[in-house]
Amino acid sequence: MAWSTEPPTTPLLDYASGLRFETPPNEELYRRHALAVSSQLARDPPPTSDCSRTLGAARFAGLFDDLAAARSALGDERGAIEAYEGALGCNPRALHLHAGLAEELLHEGRPADARAAAERGLAIDPADYHAASVLARIDFIEERWPQAIERMRSIVAATEDPERATYWECFLWLAQLRSGVARPELVERSLTDEWPGPILATLRGETSEQQLLAAIEGQASERRRREMLVEALYYIGERRLTAGQAAVARGYFAAAVNLKVLYFIEHHMARAELARMQ
Repeated sequence: MAWSTEPPTTPLLDYASGLRFETPPNEELYRRHALAVSSQLARDPPPTSDCSRTLGAARFAGLFDDLAAARSALGDERGAIEAYEGALGCNPRALHLHAGLAEELLHEGRPADARAAAERGLAIDPADYHAASVLARIDFIEERWPQAIERMRSIVAATEDPERATYWECFLWLAQLRSGVARPELVERSLTDEWPGPILATLRGETSEQQLLAAIEGQASERRRREMLVEALYYIGERRLTAGQAAVARGYFAAAVNLKVLYFIEHHMARAELARMQ
């Protein structure tokens, strides 16, 4: 597949331009869940200080964690951050809460605070996947290519799930291209031929963008097509950017954001690229 400076076609972008979504997937479900958890906390509120020393500390932390996840899926980053802070007040040694807070701080456009939160998590467990993944994304957004590449290689090598590893191979390939490496190298390990395998194949020039679109259109579920499309738009947008097609890449990132799949990291990475390009 050729990546010329003047692309003759933009199949994914053309397809996405005909789609309109007013709300995120399952918005009402997440709203009801957030309301239910908020009501529980209002009926039986945690103590205003020393929550971690109370008998119900673990339960309160779990409720705040549930509330943070629901708010995050609704795009309420400020509300999710407040919920994670409440959870950490009740369970300050919970690694997943530090990583969750770091992710929401990153989504809110606060990379320095996100980095600090993720590093607090890694201080508890240096091998934690979630915290490491947040740091890798921060490095990518801030164009710290040597650090991003090193982290991504480590994540790919340590991740047991072939599907998850394939996503990080996509990031690793792009980080190397963005850093100026003419011939990127992947970590040799088991990957998936299923999704997101077609994305990686397209990034590497082994298949065309039209073939990638066909893999998306072949899905019976409208929601799944929407989720796959936001991922494809983001990664191919990054590939367009490395090929010197900044204006086209901006269109891909905007289309990815407009799909409103708020619970996917590709949505937030596309937002970060748009902010950086402005």
